[in-house]
Amino acid sequence: MGKYSRFYFFFLAVVIAILGVILGGTVFPQYAVKQAVSPEVVSPPTDTSTGISQPKETGIRIVETEESVYVRVAESVGPSVVNVNTKTRIQFFFQAIPQEGAASGVIITRDGYILTNNHVVEGAQQIKVTLADGRAFDAKIVGRDPYTDVAVIKIEATDLPAAKLGDSTNLKIGQIAIAIGNPFGLGKTVTAGIISALNRTITTERGTIIEGLIQTDAPINPGNSGGALVNSAGEVIGINTAIYQGAQGIGFAIPIHLAKSIADQIISKGYASHPWMGVYLDTVDAQMSAYYRLPVDYGAIIMDVVRNGPADKAGVKRGDIIIEFNGEKITTADDLVVRVMRCKVGDRVRLGIARGDERLTIEVTLEERPRGE
Repeated sequence: MGKYSRFYFFFLAVVIAILGVILGGTVFPQYAVKQAVSPEVVSPPTDTSTGISQPKETGIRIVETEESVYVRVAESVGPSVVNVNTKTRIQFFFQAIPQEGAASGVIITRDGYILTNNHVVEGAQQIKVTLADGRAFDAKIVGRDPYTDVAVIKIEATDLPAAKLGDSTNLKIGQIAIAIGNPFGLGKTVTAGIISALNRTITTERGTIIEGLIQTDAPINPGNSGGALVNSAGEVIGINTAIYQGAQGIGFAIPIHLAKSIADQIISKGYASHPWMGVYLDTVDAQMSAYYRLPVDYGAIIMDVVRNGPADKAGVKRGDIIIEFNGEKITTADDLVVRVMRCKVGDRVRLGIARGDERLTIEVTLEERPRGE
């Protein structure tokens, strides 16, 4: 009995060992594969059959060669993007304190005109431009436009590598977007992403409304302002201008067709023209309507009218509530501002107005905004 028991247990042990090898050969590789493709894995998964590291799947096929689109664009556009360093003095109580800034710019002509942001050079007493080849030049401000955050500066140089400007009127969401600039003053830096959205409207920290912007997830860090947003063909499609605070992967760029139009005006006459109605506005909402017993709970209320301005000449009065613009409903003051911005100097527009219990239609001819207004 003991002899057979020993044989039985020996036979059972052999069977268990064989089954363990078989099961181990099927279960453990499956477990290893699950671990490799887990989204928590930071390193790219490795193809164990070849030993070659595989790139992480991103939805965009990237060919990692010397001729890749990112390398090609960086090499072709990089020389056209410059570092813009500014020095200003801010008043702190009774003392002027020097302050330095580092940003970016894009060369748009071979004789030294450079496109950047208004907020980069506004108030600057000294501007230094450093080219990609290391040469440095003093720059002067040709003109600034706070309404689009565009500025043009000039250096005295020739045969510069001017950027190739693309067509930003036919962009598509999902297209490759490459940002080139000088983040944190570190020097030329290239980041990549896609066009996330088009025709975005933002309000800057200074309360300026800028519309028609390109939204991208290409990282745009402090110092990238004024730099280039580029397509896969190496054409500048936008000028980087803003990031969304409190969120990652949300940056904005001024479409190059708008930036170039403003720059052309600045170069020719020192400033850009914008349509103007000559009113000060606030938004009507339900709370304001109930408190002041207004006839509507939406629209843009006229807080003041500039004397002899376009609206004043047309008969618009303080307290009027604009509820339509050329037949389109106006719900906020920003709605009205954006629609006026889309017009041209000299355009005649129709305003639908609530004045007490009356509903009026008044036509206003837009004039050129006075400088400094």
